[in-house]
Amino acid sequence: MIGKGITGILANSNALIADAIHSTTDVIAFIINYRACENCRMYGRIDRKGTSKKVRRKVVETEIRATYYMGLFLLTVGMAICFHNFMILVLDKTEKPDLITVFVAFVVLAVYAGLYKYSASSENKAAKDCVLTGKNTQWQNKMNLVSGTVVVIGLTASMLGFIFMDELAAVVVGSILAAMGIKLIIETGSGLSEKTKQHFKPVVFSSILISIVLSAISLSIQL
Repeated sequence: MIGKGITGILANSNALIADAIHSTTDVIAFIINYRACENCRMYGRIDRKGTSKKVRRKVVETEIRATYYMGLFLLTVGMAICFHNFMILVLDKTEKPDLITVFVAFVVLAVYAGLYKYSASSENKAAKDCVLTGKNTQWQNKMNLVSGTVVVIGLTASMLGFIFMDELAAVVVGSILAAMGIKLIIETGSGLSEKTKQHFKPVVFSSILISIVLSAISLSIQL
């Protein structure tokens, strides 16, 4: 994650930087999922027979809440990446990445493939009280593989003279993150509490506004 980011900064690859940010969101998402799962396991220990509707409801509410906030986070970060790199394309401020970025991207893709294979083989070992968060983790690993493939294609094309492909790959990576966020938000929509539903639109609008501000700040620094 850190290596990708440093390589991207030093070797002029916004696609690698975007993928490094993607990896950072994965770490944060893992922490959110882990905490949610720990809480769900705690509820599971309280109701060992699985017959208490109150405990079952607590488990569902915990998973829904974790998934909802994770979706908002991914949406905000993903749109910030999209806005930033889209503006670089529009302003024609693209730079050709160094060759080392391609090698780093291939190594990262190999790691993603290994992690996806491992997570797929251990999917059945997921705790019964963490069904939703476990499914989200598996889906995130799959999207990592897609993201890594996009970065490899973008950087390889940049080396062949299509310099804009590095930025385009970064836009796609941001779009993947935003799409993941939207999917998680939609999945949890019907299960949110009435209080959360009342603030749903303002919160989503705030996420979009924050992403625009973040992209504007990053553009002012880079340009």
